[in-house]
Amino acid sequence: MGKMKIKAVKPGMQLEQSVYQPGTDTCLLKAGTILSNRNLDQLKEIGIEMVDISDPHTVLITPMDKMEESLVEDFIHVLREISPLQAEANKSDQVVEVARKLEHLIRKIARNEEVLKTMVELRIIHKARLYDHAIYTAVLSGIVAGCMNLSNEEILVVLISALLHNMGVAEMPNLVRLDERNQAEEKLWQEHPTYGYYFALQKNIPRPIAACIQAHHEKYNGSGYPRGIKGDEIPVGARIIGVCQRYAAAITYMNIQPYLAVEELYGASGIYYDPQVVNTFVNNIPIYPLGVMVRLSTKEVGIVSNIRQNDGPRPLVKIYYNRVNRSVTEERIVDLGTERTIFIEEIL
Repeated sequence: MGKMKIKAVKPGMQLEQSVYQPGTDTCLLKAGTILSNRNLDQLKEIGIEMVDISDPHTVLITPMDKMEESLVEDFIHVLREISPLQAEANKSDQVVEVARKLEHLIRKIARNEEVLKTMVELRIIHKARLYDHAIYTAVLSGIVAGCMNLSNEEILVVLISALLHNMGVAEMPNLVRLDERNQAEEKLWQEHPTYGYYFALQKNIPRPIAACIQAHHEKYNGSGYPRGIKGDEIPVGARIIGVCQRYAAAITYMNIQPYLAVEELYGASGIYYDPQVVNTFVNNIPIYPLGVMVRLSTKEVGIVSNIRQNDGPRPLVKIYYNRVNRSVTEERIVDLGTERTIFIEEIL
């Protein structure tokens, strides 16, 4: 159909003519190639400005191509919700630096074919409870891992493990939608970490990642499954994912209020969950983001105005409406760090 500027070319478009290294006879991409994000990035890097496209109105994109794009976009979208670009909207300056690191790492992960295949599978089986849950868990786990000062390589292991932690559920898709399971169903469900472990090894996913997948339902006191290991026997990545996947499930599809989800983590700290992981989570994840409108247990409505002054899920809230939904006449800030009997009841 003719030449197009490389900036206007979309993934899934097909080359009409081969592309050659400038000034040489070296063929970079053959005619008929379906272009991907990776192809386009490589062509841009070496200075290719124009290519011949068969039909600019036809896009031949595969689920894998789409997932490469979606994984990055969806991860960064959730990351920005939890860690906005403004420094004051984060619990600490360290979180800002960790978020930048995670954005770089997810782009690297999105080039892994086995990760993409699994994410496509999870999205097909149940988008909310598997795919969306995996994204949210991975973002939370990455922030916690970074704030625990794990190395870049260790953070990468945690991120991939968090994305794939439920890959074993692919063998039992009929159980995903169940809020309650009978004894036989629960026994099968408790095998999904083991299934995930062996699936990961079959896909040549590194053993440290497979180990985290296998152990993400183990408990700090040894009461978890599938092996009943405890304490430091559980890989640190799995200890992080265990906390983060529970919180992610609670506030996304279980409809549990964030303060109750956090109270559960506090209550189970040292029993089900590693206390260091729980403390790092609570002190670095903004349970109520800066600027969000909330209703307090007093029925007053206000805006979260400061998340840094206090540790944990106890921000400062500037009140705008009284308990009967009338605008207040005097400015007042409620410090939930000192007003311990008041809590956020609802995000509006």
